Amino acid sequence: MNRREFMVMAAATGVVRAGWSACGLADVRRAAGDSARPMSRNRRPYCGIDWATARQIRGTTHVHCTNQADLDEILKRIEFLTLSNYYPSAPWYPLSKMTENYWRVHHDFPVMVNGRRVEGPFDWNRIVGKWIKELPAELQRQYPFKEGKKLFRPLPEGVLEAPNAEHHAFLLEDGRNHGHLHMNSPGSMFSSGTFDQGQKNRFQTGTRGGYHFGSGELWKTAVDRMIAGLVYTDGGGVTINHPVWSGYDRNLILKILDHDPRVLGMEVIEGGGVNGEAYWDWVLSTGRQCFGFFVPDHAIRQKSGTFGVNVLVTPERTAHACLKAYRDGNFYGAKRGLNELKFTRIAFDGETATVEAETDKPARLVVITGCGVVKEEKCATSVKWTMEGVYGWSAPRKNAHVYVRIKAYALDGSGEELFSQPFMLD
Repeated sequence: MNRREFMVMAAATGVVRAGWSACGLADVRRAAGDSARPMSRNRRPYCGIDWATARQIRGTTHVHCTNQADLDEILKRIEFLTLSNYYPSAPWYPLSKMTENYWRVHHDFPVMVNGRRVEGPFDWNRIVGKWIKELPAELQRQYPFKEGKKLFRPLPEGVLEAPNAEHHAFLLEDGRNHGHLHMNSPGSMFSSGTFDQGQKNRFQTGTRGGYHFGSGELWKTAVDRMIAGLVYTDGGGVTINHPVWSGYDRNLILKILDHDPRVLGMEVIEGGGVNGEAYWDWVLSTGRQCFGFFVPDHAIRQKSGTFGVNVLVTPERTAHACLKAYRDGNFYGAKRGLNELKFTRIAFDGETATVEAETDKPARLVVITGCGVVKEEKCATSVKWTMEGVYGWSAPRKNAHVYVRIKAYALDGSGEELFSQPFMLD
């Protein structure tokens, strides 16, 4: 653990655990170097929530933004800001610190150099200066690197923010680089990679200096570092990004989820409308709790109106409460996130295996389990379903419900769709 990560962890250990009822939450164990690690992901989301007084705060865990115009677009929907930029994969947090060329002159975290982890800080002017005269004139004009003006206006009053970044270029167990394996770490100060335009290597820091543009470490090691960098021991975690775009081997998803319960889940709506529900339902059918995340990625201006929003249900309006909602699964997904339709209650009775949901407007409500759609209300503001028959969690099998989740489709022509988190039926 480097000095920067140590400082983050030292601050986090002083945090008082916050929340509502302990109902349904995972058991917690404490071990040296692994403070407040949950035994499993919460298999009973929303338990203990007072929906009448709860705040519904819109956020998203995977969105790229490097200029004010894009931020203005994002803030039409998002109240809890966790930007996930890369090159380098470092938190743009707080946003008020970000300036032109910030990471070219303020790189204070480790980088993999020729296969070895080297501590920061890095003086890119000194490093690139060794070969700058051999680079194209367009790049020479950018040298020496100087910090420029602030990139953003102050955030509107009431907008919350927390650290996050999108990490990539992980190694698999056989030493190969998985080019499409990307993960986010909402709530973590962990940083990886360099400024040098990713694989384009424009300033040749990779080819000449051996500086790795991304993580460059075994994915397990990188996940552990993301978790070590969490600013709250009971909030935030790691997400597996865009399974459809990445085309993951499904067993790799299971391995990553099984590595640590603070790997919270996977993206379901991604990149402006791509739907990964087939991946999600397959993972859930194995009995593993896996929270679903709803994100725009780069597609914040999608003409269809699809965006990808996580609606966090919290007892208070703080960044800590929002990150804890992510950890506990106390949020639901919205395809558009413009408040055109809301869940006003989602509940599960573990004694009778009964799930219920209510919406603020009439909607088409669908109950989904490992057996498929088991109930549908074509125009209603509530739905209720009680499991009957065989179910199990150890492996998918015929007639096994395994889990239950609810979708709501707006009937007003807006195209809004809502997705509850799943309840596991063991």
